[in-house]
Amino acid sequence: MIEASRDSAPPPLKAFQDMVSAGPPEVAALDPVLKRLELDGQLEHALALLRLAGPAWEPVRARLRADVATSRARRMNRWQTDPNRRTLRLRFAVSGPACVQHPPGLASQLARAILDAGLPLAMGLEKVPRPALHLGHPLPLGVPGRGEFADAVLAHGAGMPLAELPGRINAHAPAGLAVIQCEIVPNYASPVSELCRSASWRWQCPADLLERALFSTAEFMASERYEMEKTGKTGGHKGVKRVEIRSLVEGMAWTDGVLAFTTRIASGQAPNPQKLLGAILGVDPAGIDSLERTGLELAADPRLLAADRYEPKLHNMFEDAVLLDAGSHIRIVDGDDDDPIILGG
Repeated sequence: MIEASRDSAPPPLKAFQDMVSAGPPEVAALDPVLKRLELDGQLEHALALLRLAGPAWEPVRARLRADVATSRARRMNRWQTDPNRRTLRLRFAVSGPACVQHPPGLASQLARAILDAGLPLAMGLEKVPRPALHLGHPLPLGVPGRGEFADAVLAHGAGMPLAELPGRINAHAPAGLAVIQCEIVPNYASPVSELCRSASWRWQCPADLLERALFSTAEFMASERYEMEKTGKTGGHKGVKRVEIRSLVEGMAWTDGVLAFTTRIASGQAPNPQKLLGAILGVDPAGIDSLERTGLELAADPRLLAADRYEPKLHNMFEDAVLLDAGSHIRIVDGDDDDPIILGG
């Protein structure tokens, strides 16, 4: 659930939150606030505030569900061509208490920080709408990350320079979550989760394991093929199977007892680094700590490379608008796309 902070939430949402704290009023008494929430595009966030509220709030919930369904249908009709929508790509760091969050919890915390910062975070198109924020390749639970990615959709521009956004968001972020950089990418850009191609890791090896680790990693890198045991399904039955992992490691290098290595990220082939190191060293993966992800490498976006295929055809949208607004006296002369449309009486 996304809950806005009292001091920085958009005013209509703050007024609604104050009402929620005071107890369930008559639905009619909420009409002015609900109208303002609708104008500000905050209906879905208001409904999220009520998801855990008691039965006394059910009449208000029912009203909001109907309004949210209407809002969602309207948003679906104009989502692709909405000229106000912006896609914000964030690079951020995760450490300390934020590391223990599963990906949905981490996404929820980041979405809350964006909303609390007063930014117009849009809601998605799901039947039960959620904030339109999606993480890049997920971090293993408990592992810090220094260069993570997420895409957030804004209903309209942020209204401030991009350089100011990290500080604004970080002022409302929980401990261990810090936005490093924000940039605007075209709405037709590929999701950042689809662009992650490799992950870089850093592991501080315990002194008593160093000699063994140096030998084992050298042996691993010299081999053409290396397998590890993995629990999974084979033929519909769960069991232990052997999977090849040498091809998933692009490089390993030691510096003063610290191992830096890079793993490939591909569909169905993104090894857990702790299990990978455990298999190489012959130790329990649970004992692999002091590990962090130092960065994610993104592939070139094929949609941006073929922008002419994906960007909105503004001239077609303009022609449609002219035809819709004009009367029946317009005569259309068909021709190739490059030929002009002749409008006449």
